[in-house]
Amino acid sequence: MTKPKKAIKLIKIESIRYAIELEAELPSSQDADKLIERGRTLNGWELKRDSSLENGIELSPLNSNKLYWNDESLLQIKEVLALLRVHRAKINHERCGLHIHYNIRNLEDKEILNIIKEFIHKQRYIAKRFNVHPKRLEYTCKLLPRGELHKLTEKDIHKARNNERSRFYNYSYLDEKHYSLNVNHISKEDYGSIEFRLFNGTLNFREIKEAIYFGLTFIKEAIERE
Repeated sequence: MTKPKKAIKLIKIESIRYAIELEAELPSSQDADKLIERGRTLNGWELKRDSSLENGIELSPLNSNKLYWNDESLLQIKEVLALLRVHRAKINHERCGLHIHYNIRNLEDKEILNIIKEFIHKQRYIAKRFNVHPKRLEYTCKLLPRGELHKLTEKDIHKARNNERSRFYNYSYLDEKHYSLNVNHISKEDYGSIEFRLFNGTLNFREIKEAIYFGLTFIKEAIERE
């Protein structure tokens, strides 16, 4: 008797929540604290200092501000970019990144494992496609090694999501933040997200939109190929 094929799980990218972290630097003549204070008037967004940059700031949505692939969320991004440009924010391409968190709280352990493995297998292609600066690849979004990736199991993902284990013993690179993919917030008691860290910092709306869309479709296709 032929075993019935498993139905393909179809994902709509509009159902995947995301959040951006945009790093930028201000001219030395600009007071970062004053801009941060003004940023508090931005409904649903947070501006804070980034000590890893020179007169640096980081812009991100509050956890209560749920962004999805729709016109309203994209309009919000346009508006906060306008504020940064008014204050002459600049991107230092050696240091500034665009980090995008994707919510995976409702996915199965196996689906998350597939996303992680597929990302690691394709990270060199992603870095080339988005022209990631060599300095960032060297320090803040290093490529994850593939040699021991086969040791990472569905059980490891399950334990990390349910706080049964604080470290990935079978693939310890995931314990560190400064790689191309950050899973330190994977726990259900945390944000329940994975972070794509490869994208270069930018104040260009089109480039940010392209990066968000790439991540959404990457997750969708990784799940549907499972």
